[in-house]
Formats: sequence, C-alpha cells, structure tokens
Amino acid sequence: MKALLNFFVDLCLLRAAPQDLPASGVILAGTFLLNILVSLLMIVDARHGPGLALIESLFETFLMLTVLYLALRTRRLRGRFQQSATALMGSGLLLGLLALPLVAWSHRSDSTEAGLLLLLLIIWSIVVLGHIIRHTFGLTLNIGVALGVLYTMLAWSMVVRLFPVT
Repeated sequence: MKALLNFFVDLCLLRAAPQDLPASGVILAGTFLLNILVSLLMIVDARHGPGLALIESLFETFLMLTVLYLALRTRRLRGRFQQSATALMGSGLLLGLLALPLVAWSHRSDSTEAGLLLLLLIIWSIVVLGHIIRHTFGLTLNIGVALGVLYTMLAWSMVVRLFPVT
C-alpha cells in the first residue's frame, strides 16, 4: 500500500509513468472507487446534494475513462488501458485529497487565497494529465499538456451544461 502511495506521489511529481504500474484490475477498481468518493465529497461540499453529486462524479469519471478507451482503441493501444486508467484514477485521487480542504475553505469564506491555491492545483492536475497522456501515447509533454487542457475544457463545458450550479 505504501509503495502504491509512493508511486502516485511520484506520478504527480512527474517522476513515474503509467507503465511503471502493475496491470491490476484490483488496483484499478480500488483507485476508481476512492476517486469517485473524493470527487463526490468535493462536489457535495461545493455545489450539489449527495444524489446529484454522485451522478456528476460518476459522469466525470466515466467520461474520462471512455475518452481514454476510445483514444487507445483508435491508436491500437488498448493493452495500455488498465495502467493508464489506474494512473488517471490514482493521480485524481491524490490531487482530489489535496483539493478537499481548499474547496471547503473556498466554499466557507470566499477567500482569494483559497481560490488561487485551487487554481494552482487545477494547473498541476492538467500537467499531471499531460504527463500521463505523454507516456500513454508516446507524445511530448507539451502535446500531452495541450491535449490535457483540451480535454479539461471540453469536460468542464459538458459538466456545466449537464449539472448547472443552482
């Protein structure tokens, strides 16, 4: 467990790559469930009640995994799905845990500092996404980050339309 946590820390620091993970359905399922839980906690605290937050969290996660699967299938790299999906889930979990107190702080006080820290965390998460994309598809980091920015913007626009803040 500690080795896995250390791996995800190294992944978020761009020192490890998805292909360094063991291809394990158990690890993927565990990181998937924990990622959903952390995402749910962020959404409940910030925008919605538990039911809608669960649906939004599941939508965001399945959207990411579907886009990954389709992109890998298009490039004939489906064998990389399990490790790449686990890397996405694990890094999302870790960065989500860092975001939880910032979301709560921002929600309760409208603090500029909390907003800035959240923005830095979002930028960091896009860089980590780009890092994972780079290794999954054999691209440069710049192209991976550009694809990460594109994916994030498209996913956010879909989420905002489907789950408007009331």
